[in-house]
Amino acid sequence: MPELPEVHTTVTELNKLIKGNKIIDIWTNYKSTYYEKQIKNPSYFKEFKKVVIGSKVKNVERRAKNILINLDNGRVILIHMKMTGHLLYGQYKKTRETWSPTEEGPLQDKMNGWIRMVFTFDNGKHLALSDMRKFAKVTLEKDLDHLGPEPLEKEFVFKIFKDQINKKPNGKIKTVLLNQEIISGIGNIYSDESLWLSKIEPETIVKKLTDDQIKNLLKNIKEVLKKGIRLLGDSMSDYRRPDGTPGNFQKHHRVYQRKNLDCFRKDCKGTIQRKVVGGRGTHFCPDCQK
Repeated sequence: MPELPEVHTTVTELNKLIKGNKIIDIWTNYKSTYYEKQIKNPSYFKEFKKVVIGSKVKNVERRAKNILINLDNGRVILIHMKMTGHLLYGQYKKTRETWSPTEEGPLQDKMNGWIRMVFTFDNGKHLALSDMRKFAKVTLEKDLDHLGPEPLEKEFVFKIFKDQINKKPNGKIKTVLLNQEIISGIGNIYSDESLWLSKIEPETIVKKLTDDQIKNLLKNIKEVLKKGIRLLGDSMSDYRRPDGTPGNFQKHHRVYQRKNLDCFRKDCKGTIQRKVVGGRGTHFCPDCQK
């Protein structure tokens, strides 16, 4: 699932690619009346098109894991890529039931072939959403005030971090870190990596953490997220950058998806294990994360 570094990379690159472009058409093959206020609902999609077509992209921003495309008519398109979604920019052609890139290159990657939505711009280029499992969300912006603060904000200091996680004092730290109402933007990969660096067992109860552990965890969360941004995201699974190429963070995993491999910590002889915590696959070292 795209997390903060992947969304940050996408937003940074989209600002260079689509800012100032006019939207002249929109296509989707999502069709489900189950989703009332998303373009997956045919009735909502009709109204969405009326609002969006003819407007220009002012800029692209990020709020937690949400991509916000600001339009010159004052409206905002919200895109949440969920499990398998990622946005691609290039020149596409319409085929019988979907769209395909017109040139050879990274956009031809099989992970980029599940096209569910396409924006057509006045420069002849397209913004396409590839979403294999159809979980992605596209709508006009709603209230995002329920989201917690973000770890990379300057104001996100020890006291705020401690206060936020202690809203769930009896919760398991891994589960609390993934709760977007507590802290925004941390996902499965980066939580596992941060907890390993901090030598904290993922099921540790929040109220049992010492101040020193919390300070160390905050430092490592910030470092891991910044590294993910520098490496342009993690493409262990479906995520690809807007040009179709993968990110590089997956080449630097210390614990995530390393089940049964030796722990990387120099003074540790443990073996990485996997278990489910709060419904999420979790990787940890039972020897140095106690």
